[in-house]
Amino acid sequence: MPVEPEFEVDFTVQAVENLVTQFSSALDFYRELVQNSIDAGSAAIEVWLEFLATDQGGDAGGDGAGDEGTIAIHVDDAGEGMNEAIIDDQLTRLFSSSKDGDLTKIGKFGIGFVSIFAPDPRAVLLHTGRGGEAWEVLFHPDRSFTKTRLETPVEGTQITLYIAGDRARYRELVQGSRDTLRRWCVHSEAEISFEDRSFGAGPEPVNQPFEVVGECLTRSAAEGTEVVLAFHRQPEYGFYNKGLALSVSSDGPALLGEHASRLAHVAFKVKSRYLEHTLSRDTVVREGNFFKAIELVLAAADGPLQAALVAELEALGARPAWTIADLRRYAELLGYLASEPEAALARHDDRPLLRTVDGRAISLARLWDAASEDRRVFCSDAAGPLEDQLLAAGTPVLLRAGLGGESDALSSHGAPARLAARYASHRHRRSLRGRLAALGLPLAEPELHVTAPEAVFLRVVAVTPSPEEQRLVTAASELLAAIDAGYRRLVLCALDDGGPLFVLGRAIAPMMQRPPDGRLFLAKRPRRPEAAVHRAHPLFQRWLALQRRAPELAAYCLAKDLLLVEDRLLGRDMALMAAARPSEAAASVRGGRSGGRR
Repeated sequence: MPVEPEFEVDFTVQAVENLVTQFSSALDFYRELVQNSIDAGSAAIEVWLEFLATDQGGDAGGDGAGDEGTIAIHVDDAGEGMNEAIIDDQLTRLFSSSKDGDLTKIGKFGIGFVSIFAPDPRAVLLHTGRGGEAWEVLFHPDRSFTKTRLETPVEGTQITLYIAGDRARYRELVQGSRDTLRRWCVHSEAEISFEDRSFGAGPEPVNQPFEVVGECLTRSAAEGTEVVLAFHRQPEYGFYNKGLALSVSSDGPALLGEHASRLAHVAFKVKSRYLEHTLSRDTVVREGNFFKAIELVLAAADGPLQAALVAELEALGARPAWTIADLRRYAELLGYLASEPEAALARHDDRPLLRTVDGRAISLARLWDAASEDRRVFCSDAAGPLEDQLLAAGTPVLLRAGLGGESDALSSHGAPARLAARYASHRHRRSLRGRLAALGLPLAEPELHVTAPEAVFLRVVAVTPSPEEQRLVTAASELLAAIDAGYRRLVLCALDDGGPLFVLGRAIAPMMQRPPDGRLFLAKRPRRPEAAVHRAHPLFQRWLALQRRAPELAAYCLAKDLLLVEDRLLGRDMALMAAARPSEAAASVRGGRSGGRR
């Protein structure tokens, strides 16, 4: 059925209105005009604005917000221009384009030019020429146009939008124009300049190198496609054709789908002649060529980008001395490695990537060998007596490196701890226990404990006891032997400030484990341990004072404290009291002086 003329006109008007309002920003017309200029073969594009004051006698540089005038936006190119046939058949007719099927052209549908009406111009003036023809086309606010042949030759195409506004509105448009060009056209293959000719300082280049901000910038290429990527904590993802942005977003799940988690710490840009934008111009078309581009990004992330990260860490670890900047960069790079797929950790586990507090570099595999028995990894801010003793015994102490903001116990030790934990999980899954757990057996993954040395060990310094101190320690030792408590000996020592009353071990040593609640030993408890008594501990000093008037009671209290610390043999308390002077021990129990844990 033929369409009635008035309905056909109404439909066309509505279609034009829909196309004008489809863009997220009224200034997105810049991207469309630049795209058309590139398609026309222009190697350079000039964008410039000027304020045409209604009061020509006024100060053009004044700040008066009420100075009315007209804002002129110019977009000039040196492309092949248009003749009358192109103007009639393509420029002024919707959905008519010669670009379909031509991969050297990124514009399609013949609708890009319609976007010039989005800023609501009073008029749009176009000058263009081709093949000896020169034309002026004046578009009116109702989208009608007047076409006039020019006698003066025109090279390329010059488009001017005239918008009503004062000086304040002009400055808004200047900044908005600059921002829009830098968002959508910063990697344009045509050179673009921007200029504020009324208040500005001269032309500004818009173009910037095709790269991303981040660590380990890497490039990869395939036929018709170029990829740049780098590690970044808050990445942004961009897709381009001819250097013009089709989509720029930091919303990984919405843009990348199932690949968002893999690329959550990788910023990238893809420039490809095969990518297209949607009809609405709001994003990149996600179909075959898009997914091929994502595969290139993933291959580059797993290959050269990851290799660059490992090389950077290895080079950093080889430096003999570090600055604060080196430490922060180490934390940043290790954090990225800890976020990489598990296969990356296995692939590079023999590389010396981790820094110890004495300035050496060790591998993940070496760290695992040292921690596999007790599942404990030590981290510290600097070398000290405890760290030196651990290192001398062959136990690595990693240099703590954090970026701030950590809250849980693991992340508080920084990126080295997170990396060690991930690698330990990987080694567990490869083990027999891990494989059995994968088959459904209820075998929990052993926890990796990352801690500071002082949280586990303390220094033990032998001292020469005074006669009074020696009597108390000897008497307590004899009481424990009388009930067969199983201690080889008690020795008075000086421990670190704030240390516990006792530390125990197979033998008294310069460095011994600090007894945490309910777990005194890294491995199985020795059958007959030795105990070091902390000379400066308040309880020892209390029993030392008590010894002067009640020596048997003081010895009982010290011996009972050791049993309470270990939470063992508490049922032998009556035997312990009997070994001391019964009357005094019973009195102390009635008075509650030795009850409770110490």
